[in-house]
Amino acid sequence: MRDSGGSFEPSRHKCLIYEGDPSEQLPVVVPLLVDGLTDNWRCLYLGSPDTVELVHSALADRGVDTEREGKRGALVFSSDRSHLVDGKFEPQAMVDGLCISIDEAVKQGYGGLCATGDMKWELGTDSNFDRLLEYEALLEQVFRDRPLRGICQYRRDSVPSHAVRTALLAHRSAYVGHVLNRDNLYYVPPELLLATGEGSAAARQGEWMCQQIVRVLKAESARDDALAEQVRLAEQLAELNRGLERRVTERTSELEVANRHLEAFSFSVSHDLRAPLRAIRGFAKILADEFADRLTGEGREHLERVLRNAKRMEELVEGLLSMGRFVKSDMVRTPVDLTALSEEIVRDVKEGEPGRSAEFVVHPGLGAAGDPVLLRAALTNLVGNAWKFTSRRAQTRIEIGRHGDESGKPIFFVRDNGAGFEMQRAHRLFGVFQRLHRAEEYPGSGIGLATVERIIARHGGRIWAEGQPEQGATFYFTLPPT
Repeated sequence: MRDSGGSFEPSRHKCLIYEGDPSEQLPVVVPLLVDGLTDNWRCLYLGSPDTVELVHSALADRGVDTEREGKRGALVFSSDRSHLVDGKFEPQAMVDGLCISIDEAVKQGYGGLCATGDMKWELGTDSNFDRLLEYEALLEQVFRDRPLRGICQYRRDSVPSHAVRTALLAHRSAYVGHVLNRDNLYYVPPELLLATGEGSAAARQGEWMCQQIVRVLKAESARDDALAEQVRLAEQLAELNRGLERRVTERTSELEVANRHLEAFSFSVSHDLRAPLRAIRGFAKILADEFADRLTGEGREHLERVLRNAKRMEELVEGLLSMGRFVKSDMVRTPVDLTALSEEIVRDVKEGEPGRSAEFVVHPGLGAAGDPVLLRAALTNLVGNAWKFTSRRAQTRIEIGRHGDESGKPIFFVRDNGAGFEMQRAHRLFGVFQRLHRAEEYPGSGIGLATVERIIARHGGRIWAEGQPEQGATFYFTLPPT
């Protein structure tokens, strides 16, 4: 594959060649995985049980909370060899499985997949290394098409010599030990390595190899200086990183203090607003009740606006106070029967509008671990939201159920056939006072979903929504399992 300049594109993944001891991979593999976790990529390490334990311990020594990262699905260790059928390695099967893992990571909110592993373990036997070139070519295309970072590892004392040669030929960037040669002079793009027969492909290969010889001659004189500069820059970068870590720690501490002050200020303002609002509303009502006959039509209209806006302001203040109580209240974690809880909420909703035609579907066996009071508030808001936005339907349908798992946590949902929303505006759903519909169409304070989001976050879960205009909406959320 050529770029606009006529040269071949560089390989998008690297290889690591180390002498023998598995610990030699750590200076390369650990930073790769740490960077992946920092960038919110799912990180996968594939190797023998011994090397898995070695890398696991090295990450823990680096300060990574491997238990927490594993529980949330961001860090995966595997010694799986299910891609080997009777000991035979199928490159396409391995690549297909990798693509599925990448797509699942993206679907679950990660930036992509950061993967590395020992090629001897992946391929199984020396005879399988004969298919390495085919595998590298397929893998290169995956790196081009999907969000994938990776390093293929080759241990010189345990893989055939031709496999090491193929590794150098198929990767432009190669680590030798822990030193990265970013311009692997032995690199040949997979397109050329796999070209067969005579014609344009062979001609391109000959032209390309001549270019490499010239590059080798020019590079030798500058190589030592470049390596020295690389060491200097690495030391400089390490010092900058240390300074950055100190500043991040300081800013984090300052932010925590500022957040506490902001919470106290918001709570105080909300409380202090209630008295004058009640006074405004009270005196406006007196005017409306006792002096309406002295007002003109326009005056009465202005007075009605004052009453409506004062009432709405009171609702907003009450919503803020309510959200503050839910967010700051102590949590009592216990198994919660979400099916029974949902049925109680549905009963209350129906009693509020007994004449309305509606179908409610509550799945059986819904359960999670959490605070019953907070989860009742969250479900009440979600069901109430669905009830409100289906008010213009001749037949309302609301469903409460479960939809699979995410990182070991059950995914629950509340689905309706109501007004829906445009997906490009979905990011506004959980903001305080954010509304996607006019208040004249569907009244509300714009605080309910923000409260739900904070309750779910306190339980260590997340919430998101899908919908289309006039096609209904579905709110998904995760909670700890019972």
